[in-house]
Amino acid sequence: MTEVPEYLLERSRQRRIALGVLEDDGSGGDGDTGAAAPAAGAAAAAGPTQAEMIAAAREAAQLEVEPEAPPDPSWVIAAQTRHRIPIWVLPVLFCLPLWAFVYVKLTEPPPEPITAINEGATTYAVRCSSCHGGDGSGSDGGLVGRPLWNGEVLLTFPSLDDSFIEWISVGSEGLGLGQVYGDPNRPGGAHISGGSDNAAAMPAFGDVLNEHQLYSVARYVREVIGGEAISDEVAAERDAEWEHLGGGALTGGGGGGGH
Repeated sequence: MTEVPEYLLERSRQRRIALGVLEDDGSGGDGDTGAAAPAAGAAAAAGPTQAEMIAAAREAAQLEVEPEAPPDPSWVIAAQTRHRIPIWVLPVLFCLPLWAFVYVKLTEPPPEPITAINEGATTYAVRCSSCHGGDGSGSDGGLVGRPLWNGEVLLTFPSLDDSFIEWISVGSEGLGLGQVYGDPNRPGGAHISGGSDNAAAMPAFGDVLNEHQLYSVARYVREVIGGEAISDEVAAERDAEWEHLGGGALTGGGGGGGH
């Protein structure tokens, strides 16, 4: 039988020790060789370190380290860190227009009370001024109605009686063309219905004005345009009469007419 050389047996033993198949019992080989072999085997069995594996993986994959993102602008940071609007603000904002409306209504001055004179002024502006003028100048100012200013209406109707109210209500045709209206002894001559003396016929307003409007416009013509001077007692009596007729609420009338 052929003998296996000793060095071959030793080499096989060292190889098995390196592979971990055989434990080193300290026999065989010289001291340096025996000490170095187990160390080499342990290193081979342990394999590469984690750092070496990461470095090798990065090198193999050729990984590129991404640069850090630049910091956000200041306005972005401010928007991200600002305080949010509280939820209770929403109903407050919703109610602001209503509050403003109520505030204006509560703080605005109350409307001026309606009186017989300002009701009469409104009626006169709508119904009478087109023929008699806003100041009552009438034909003296180039219009077609008789003059009412400078006391002219007081000469025709010396008092605020039913005849004056009737004249405004029925006009020339209602009274009858050619008939005297007002004071027949009027200084300068009585006035005749129907458009004499270059004056137009008086239209009727009884169908568009109610009783207190007829009364208030008669007062306005006499007291404001005609310049009638009355005492406080008479003014109070006339106010009471106007209220008795239903005065106190402004009622409008459409269209303009002269008288």
